[in-house]
Amino acid sequence: MLVSFENQNLNLTTWILDSSASFHVPGESQNIQQLESFENPNQIYIGNGQGLSVQSSCFTKICSPLNSSFPLALNKLLHVPSVTKNLISVSKFCKHNHVFFEFHPNHCVVKSHATNEVLLHGSLGPDILYVCLELQTF
Repeated sequence: MLVSFENQNLNLTTWILDSSASFHVPGESQNIQQLESFENPNQIYIGNGQGLSVQSSCFTKICSPLNSSFPLALNKLLHVPSVTKNLISVSKFCKHNHVFFEFHPNHCVVKSHATNEVLLHGSLGPDILYVCLELQTF
């Protein structure tokens, strides 16, 4: 998912859309707001079965570049410092923001359930994953 913003006060980061993820997982600490201690699960498991330690729970918000009055939440992020990519759980993102994804061969869009308005655009990355590039958090 390719998204660009103009606000200098926001953090620019890359996020990968993961339809099989149970949680949002930011590997980069600059994506974290309001850290909370987190006890369960104390590990997440990745595709190869490896368990990775969860350091904390947190949340952040992003703003639609197409409609700045529509803030989007990334709730219940699990900060896992050993993760090298920032992952968005597609199902949690849809549930928490009342949106849906449309996946196409070379791009995707996020739309509002209420208005069907396109809020975010995305693209297929070189590793055949849909990515949000330069997604800004505040």
